[in-house]
Amino acid sequence: MILVKAPQVSYDNEIMELVKVFFPDETVIITNKDDDSGSPELSGDDMVLTCSYVKIASGDISFSAVLMKGQDILCQYSTEAGSGAPQWHLNDGECISSTANGHKSNRIIKNGLKGCVFDLLASYTGKHPKWGALTGIRPVKLIHEMLDKGLDYESAKKQLLNVYKLHPEKAELLIRTARNQRPLIDMPYANKATVYIHIPFCSTRCLYCSFPSDLISRVSGKMDAYLDCLEQEMAPVMEQLASRGTEVDTVYIGGGTPTVLGHAHLERLLGIVQENIAQRFKLREYTVEAGRPDSLDRKKLQLMKDYGVTRVSINPQSMNQETLDLIGRSHTVDDIVEIYKQAREVGFDSINMDVILGLPGETEQHMRHTMEGIAALKPDNITIHTLAVKRASAWRESFRQYDPSRKGLAEGMAEVCEEWLYRLGMEPYYLYRQKYMLDHLENIGYAMPGKECLYNIQFMHEKRDIWAFGAGASSKIYYPEEDRLVRIGNVKNLDEYLSRADEMTEKKLKVLSNS
Repeated sequence: MILVKAPQVSYDNEIMELVKVFFPDETVIITNKDDDSGSPELSGDDMVLTCSYVKIASGDISFSAVLMKGQDILCQYSTEAGSGAPQWHLNDGECISSTANGHKSNRIIKNGLKGCVFDLLASYTGKHPKWGALTGIRPVKLIHEMLDKGLDYESAKKQLLNVYKLHPEKAELLIRTARNQRPLIDMPYANKATVYIHIPFCSTRCLYCSFPSDLISRVSGKMDAYLDCLEQEMAPVMEQLASRGTEVDTVYIGGGTPTVLGHAHLERLLGIVQENIAQRFKLREYTVEAGRPDSLDRKKLQLMKDYGVTRVSINPQSMNQETLDLIGRSHTVDDIVEIYKQAREVGFDSINMDVILGLPGETEQHMRHTMEGIAALKPDNITIHTLAVKRASAWRESFRQYDPSRKGLAEGMAEVCEEWLYRLGMEPYYLYRQKYMLDHLENIGYAMPGKECLYNIQFMHEKRDIWAFGAGASSKIYYPEEDRLVRIGNVKNLDEYLSRADEMTEKKLKVLSNS
């Protein structure tokens, strides 16, 4: 066990997550800030990491961290700004060090303290995790913030290397992704919005999945009621947005597996979108996350095309049949190829395919086989996910997240993917990270130029409203004057959603009336 003491700060969870990067097999906990009365009793093998900062009279800031076992100091590290210390963050578009008199922002302290902990643990373990001291989900946002404050890409890259301790490979990946995103993100105060529609149903549950969803076989009798509630929730909000002159340009239907709906229910869903959104607004992108090939047929593909869907996802996860069987996918590799060909024949010219790094039993050779099979199809987007087994997944108890024998395997598989992606002419356009990812990697979307998924960029950039409908959907309302997001979450349980849809609607209308 490792006990973390960071009594001066409110972001001690981020420091705890940073410690977990270096010690993935250890239990890491945070002590009570006021005293040690609530702390667990330590054994002889347990360690304590303490980090702190001191504001010196001259205006400098000194950061320190120490790792101890019992009364023995295992490692200690400190840095005093003003004596060759690194520059910590930005102010009005310029790099500043903590010697800048009178300017002691929380972010300077946060970056300095996390950087100090990182240097301590890197020195003690001999490791240098490639994502450095960054623990956030959306690291590309950091680049855009730097650019918005006047830095150029080269200066932003220096910040990533020197302040956030990133490996050059990850710094370059972030810069490259931000360059591709930059022309596609909203200008400040743009009156634009996105719609997300949640269909939390699947034919079977993949063993790695942690998303809340119901099996369609259990709830098929409730689909008419669910679509009634969706329309009830969506119609007044869309009417209000249209009356305000808001530009809704992106629709994303996700899940679950939206195409698990029967033909009649799928057509009704598409009709609801047509009446309430497509006829009112000029859409640039309309995505249906078809996902599993066994949920699709030519009739459904044609239906989506006829209703104006511009982009679909057909997600194999792997092109190795033994893996598909193991993870609970009830389709074959041939099914993937066949439904993909049908989607092209129907006329879809923007098709995404997902793969997962680190699935049990797979090696770099398996990933090479997957990428060869996908490359032969020539999709427009490929999203590379890294396996992250969370508490809600069926594998939580049986899958050993940090098996030493698999260390570095996901990273090797990522290199195989990157080789194929650049060979195909694709560029990274969005990226995010999650807890529990193998080899502390990332999820990253690649696209052919001009085929980037605008919804993915908007969702991760968090600078516009996203109005979300359905059980478990979460709207994000953006207030540009304060650079602040407000989340409006719908209840997840299906029966509860059906009985409280009017309440979900009223919450959204109240936000609209107050904004």
